Amino acid sequence: MNNAFLQKNGFKLIVIVLLLAMIGTLGYMVLKGNSAGSKMEVIKKAPDFKLDNIDGKSISLAELSGRSKLVYFFYSTCPDVCQPTTYNLSKVQDALVKKGVFGDKTAIVSITFDPTKDTTAQLQQFSKSFHADPKGWYFLRGDEAATIDLAQKYGVMVVKDQQGQFTHSNLILLVDKKGDMRRYYAGNDADLDVDKIAQDLIELSKEG
Repeated sequence: MNNAFLQKNGFKLIVIVLLLAMIGTLGYMVLKGNSAGSKMEVIKKAPDFKLDNIDGKSISLAELSGRSKLVYFFYSTCPDVCQPTTYNLSKVQDALVKKGVFGDKTAIVSITFDPTKDTTAQLQQFSKSFHADPKGWYFLRGDEAATIDLAQKYGVMVVKDQQGQFTHSNLILLVDKKGDMRRYYAGNDADLDVDKIAQDLIELSKEG
């Protein structure tokens, strides 16, 4: 390959390589997180964070101690997987509300890695479109580079191209009351079982 080709297509090649890595990582993470069957083993300690919620208050993972929670990295203008996955999270919320455990024993945390477009007002509107209950569903934003780094520490690959578009792996992360990661779910899985996810959260909320 000559220099002109590399200059023109080098970034595209990098994105392709990273996409392949994402596919491999996604498969590995889901398999690792779910391989224990019904028993949810500790995968690793979930990295802590302190980010701004849509109500203007800062939220940290440590502050959510005592509740089992789902953590999802997304951006609201995503053209494909983020909105369907957020819809599935809304169904998980509904299942938890019916069981009377949402907010005090379980929570959902959606973290944008595109704070430029995902302003507080944008996230407020986005959350309302999925009837998110603010007592247990947090929409957080912070510095872009730091958030992308945080996502990668959680095992979520994020790449921003030269046009400002994001490519990312679509994982939902299950974190227990003590802040340990216990399971990964493929957010765009056509067979994603929202009732099973809700049950996993409830099961972890009962751990000592």
